[in-house]
Amino acid sequence: MNHEIYVFGSLCRGESSPTSDVDILALPFTDDRSNFPINWSVYDPKIIGEYFSQGRLFAWHLHLEAKCIFSTRDTPFLDALGAPAPYATMNKDIDDLEELLQEALYELKNGTKSVIYELGIVYTAIRDIAMSASWAFMEKPCFSSDAPYRLPIPCPLDYSAYKAAMLARHSSTRGIEIEIDINSVVYKVTRAPLSPWIESLRGENDKYISQQSYG
Repeated sequence: MNHEIYVFGSLCRGESSPTSDVDILALPFTDDRSNFPINWSVYDPKIIGEYFSQGRLFAWHLHLEAKCIFSTRDTPFLDALGAPAPYATMNKDIDDLEELLQEALYELKNGTKSVIYELGIVYTAIRDIAMSASWAFMEKPCFSSDAPYRLPIPCPLDYSAYKAAMLARHSSTRGIEIEIDINSVVYKVTRAPLSPWIESLRGENDKYISQQSYG
């Protein structure tokens, strides 16, 4: 066996819930990637190395949270990589995620038949926008599912609606049965002032980038 296995995500943060996944990362050095379960994250170690050198947010996620549970090496691969390069694509990532969010909100406002799916997209976009923005606000990036509510500029979406959207995401990706008041959640999601919130986050990111440039 020439591979490594890591756990990361909510289990490592102590935030697991009955609907949480156990996030598993496999790095096959020579092993066939098809030998691993389909619900695992399987990456070529060279790709992960590139992510670290590029300062990708996923690289920081792994650096801060991943725990090696199997390796035949004296020093696990991720440990040997050290810290990733600084995260430098905040604004682009936020722009891409906001576009995804606006598309989902448009579908919800116009009576989509895929309500659960679109609510799940809303949750994912809001969560990931906050994770991206957390680099500029906090001592280290925040990868908690509650990241939007841990920022100095908290998310304006009602927390219960956000959690319901999270359950919708779990339902659409794993086929889990959930009980939520869909109409109420859609109402709250589509009327929350999310665009001004995102603009405020983007503004803080611009300040952070400017300070780093002239610091």
